[in-house]
Amino acid sequence: MRQVETLVRMDPAVEKVARRTADYALDITRAGSDGTFFLDNLFADTRELAPEQRVEVIQRYLRSLWQESPDALPWEQAREQLLPVLRTSTFGKSLQTKTKAEPEPERELVGRRTLPFLSELLVLDLPESAMFVQRRHLEKWGVDEEAAFAAAHANLARLPDDGVELYDDEHGPLWTVETNDTYETSRLLRPGFLASFAGRVEGRPIAILPERSTLLIGGDARPELVTRLTVSAEREYGAASRCLTPALYTVDDAGQVVPYVRPGKDSLAHRVRLSHIQLALAEYNAQKEVLNTLHQAREVDIFVATYSAMARKRDEFPISWCVWPLGVDSLLPLADMIAVHLSEDSEEFFTVPWAEALRIVGDAITPVPEQWPPRYRVTQAPSPEVLARLRAAQVSFEDFVLP
Repeated sequence: MRQVETLVRMDPAVEKVARRTADYALDITRAGSDGTFFLDNLFADTRELAPEQRVEVIQRYLRSLWQESPDALPWEQAREQLLPVLRTSTFGKSLQTKTKAEPEPERELVGRRTLPFLSELLVLDLPESAMFVQRRHLEKWGVDEEAAFAAAHANLARLPDDGVELYDDEHGPLWTVETNDTYETSRLLRPGFLASFAGRVEGRPIAILPERSTLLIGGDARPELVTRLTVSAEREYGAASRCLTPALYTVDDAGQVVPYVRPGKDSLAHRVRLSHIQLALAEYNAQKEVLNTLHQAREVDIFVATYSAMARKRDEFPISWCVWPLGVDSLLPLADMIAVHLSEDSEEFFTVPWAEALRIVGDAITPVPEQWPPRYRVTQAPSPEVLARLRAAQVSFEDFVLP
């Protein structure tokens, strides 16, 4: 932080710099504008660099902060620089709660839901960096989301694919996307891109994108290659400062990108399933932190249930679950199983498959549309009759079967 602060103070337009040590951030006033800049990613990107390289990266980062804001660009110019990017579902949410007790709707990032636990956001591809588009920018430009995404995808279609190359053929063809434009994973948003690898890989095309600039594509015909991609995705996702997803993806019969589900009940199928649960664990945990912070600021008493997972003893099949404390205003994550906790004064509980609980309880469990990843609100305990039906539908983890 000290080195960044020193370089910031060298800018004659900077009027004030204050450390926010607890958040690892700097509050900066420059040219009359105030901003808070969080340095976690910058630290992760520079901690292993030589001193000269570190200074160069920090200076490039600062230039990106000072570059022209999207506010200053007319729509005719902005539309030519828009591109879509994939980010995690909770991306940017924690920064809003760090800087404001109440999020500002006009500063919400423009995005839409794509794959489970991922979002498609819009950025302006500027000379020094990409800047995320906020709702206030659309208002200034006088356009709606549909027009903005249409312009972004038109630009995405024009990006060259010169860096799509065969990585190796050890267990069947494995392709890498190394376009070096920081939009490697955005190619997956291009209609038909992943489907176009049918015939160039063995089996159905499958892809991993563990961090923002890594996209590897193979086929699912050989278990060895599926295992290799699963291991690589887990490892790189865990090590990356800008991680994206440890899960595997494929295409459906219509060519749309969907989560990859490995057929069968063997250990590889379970490991592929676990990769999706690992993403859910990370995203629900991040969402829980944001919601708890907001609820505390608003003095609202709502229980935000934790998304948990376990491997079944008899076959290592991964199962997700959450706790529903009866009589407590709660936000529940979408999981395989619900553990119905009967009373604060008792440790007694029983487990019911989520789909079955939803069928029995009905409208008493309602989706919260604005929450992504999805959450369900339940405000009161079920009637004795409904509770009896839930008890009758209970299933142990060992006996759980996917619907």
